[in-house]
Amino acid sequence: MQFRRPALSALLGCVLLASPAWAGINPTKLGASYDGTRSNVTFKVYSSRASRIELYLYSTATGTIEKSKVVMTPGTGSVWTTTIPVATLNGQGLSGTLYYGYRAWGPNWPYSASWVKGSGTGFITDVDANGNRFNPNKLLTDPYALELSHDPTTPTTTNGTIYASGATYRNIDSGSSAPKGIVLAGDTQSIGAKPTRALKDDVVYEVHVRGLTKNDPSITSAYRGTYKGAGLKAASLAALGVTAIEFLPVQETQNDTNDADPNSNAGDNYWGYMTLNYFAPDRRYAYDKTPGGPTREFKEMVKAFHDQGIKVLVDVVYNHTAEGGAW
Repeated sequence: MQFRRPALSALLGCVLLASPAWAGINPTKLGASYDGTRSNVTFKVYSSRASRIELYLYSTATGTIEKSKVVMTPGTGSVWTTTIPVATLNGQGLSGTLYYGYRAWGPNWPYSASWVKGSGTGFITDVDANGNRFNPNKLLTDPYALELSHDPTTPTTTNGTIYASGATYRNIDSGSSAPKGIVLAGDTQSIGAKPTRALKDDVVYEVHVRGLTKNDPSITSAYRGTYKGAGLKAASLAALGVTAIEFLPVQETQNDTNDADPNSNAGDNYWGYMTLNYFAPDRRYAYDKTPGGPTREFKEMVKAFHDQGIKVLVDVVYNHTAEGGAW
């Protein structure tokens, strides 16, 4: 499906009519994070309708069951939370990359102590009159995860039913195959000094991060189409007079099956307008795809542009996301 989008000039015209408005950046600290001493990991997720949420922890992204699970505690503002000592995680066999997801119960599927993975115990309906679609058999990704392990559809999981419900799918447990959040340790990596010139004075270059260098012979072949490759273009773009670069969506999107069939574009998603997670950089655009690598490389790219006096703008799409559709 193709989507038309408004011209950048139209978008900027709207922005320039009023003074910028700044929102608090995650004031309740949703997501997963280590504390300052790296002795504990805190998980926070919002739900105003859940009656129970359990955190599931994994040592691998796919192919294994959870190493541990924890019942989360509801708190102020419908934020559910739990804090786990790293020593406890290590004792459970969770000493490497930490992968996680959530299972949730609610009005359409109340919790039952006799529920086990892959069962329909407690089920009332797939969706109720208030739009609740809770299903504890489906492992949910954290919308505030800072990196994701993989997409719902991959070259080995192709039928698009990871989150499917209905009589055929509701009791299929997705824990071993569903995308998972990755807990990052946190860092002090510099992104340089952000330029402060007025937007009205900028020369904005809109570009796809992959398309920018994918066929550029001036970039080392391994870096073409990546954040690292894009950063290597900063000096030449500055020399052209570019003062702001606007990337088409760089958030995680459903694109693990891009180019799976080189003779077809079926299932491909080049533009990135079906967002999976708004806070995780897309692994497809990273040279270093190991856990933490996309984040490090993205920050390196931003610093390269800032060091040349170039702002970094990001296109964000809220009106269609990757979990939508008949499933």
